[in-house]
Amino acid sequence: MTTASIDLRTMTRDDRGLGVTLSGELDFFTAEQVEPRLHELARAGHRNLILDLRGLSFCDSAGIDLFVRLNRRCRASGTRLLLCDVPPPVVKSMRMLGADRDLRLVVT
Repeated sequence: MTTASIDLRTMTRDDRGLGVTLSGELDFFTAEQVEPRLHELARAGHRNLILDLRGLSFCDSAGIDLFVRLNRRCRASGTRLLLCDVPPPVVKSMRMLGADRDLRLVVT
């Protein structure tokens, strides 16, 4: 059995908000690993939380559910969640699950 890996890095902090990259595989197990840190960042008082997802090689429904929950937490704290450079297969899955109605996808 192989274990998936996920990497979360804070890349930029400026007047636009906080930029974070996620790379690797986002599934049930790795979503549990990064969720506490992402929720902490959502509460940090930034205007925007910008997630760069171009490095995601895999994202299942648990990962998409994490983004939906994170978006709710961001809204509750007055932060806007922006998902940037979402890989096409992930966009397709978001659309199939209806998550794209709630999430803000940004093309850069």
